[in-house]
Amino acid sequence: MGLPQNAVYSLTKGAIRSFTEALRAELASSNIGVSALFPGAVGTQILESARGAQSERLAAFGRTKFSHFLARTPEAAARKILRAIVHDKARVLLGPDSRLLDFIARFFPGRNKLIGRALDLLK
Repeated sequence: MGLPQNAVYSLTKGAIRSFTEALRAELASSNIGVSALFPGAVGTQILESARGAQSERLAAFGRTKFSHFLARTPEAAARKILRAIVHDKARVLLGPDSRLLDFIARFFPGRNKLIGRALDLLK
């Protein structure tokens, strides 16, 4: 899903998603599995160490209780990823935020303005 204030990042995520889907299809007859990971929030320092025009906003969000509620520990994320690989899952949605964005993208395509408005409220 294309997120506001993150056009270039969204572009690269979309390209990786398409590449992953194509690669999974190409390798379907082999014993090589390919899974796409949609991680959501994981408890790392990524928001605090962000750079660019939105760095202050991202760092401030990373310090909120809301972000800590969403964040999964790296260990919990790793366990879910390993289970998905073992079960040859095509897509791995990690965390409630990832599942929510996936739901919006699938059932309300083109409605990412709603996400932008919600993010603007967090300023």
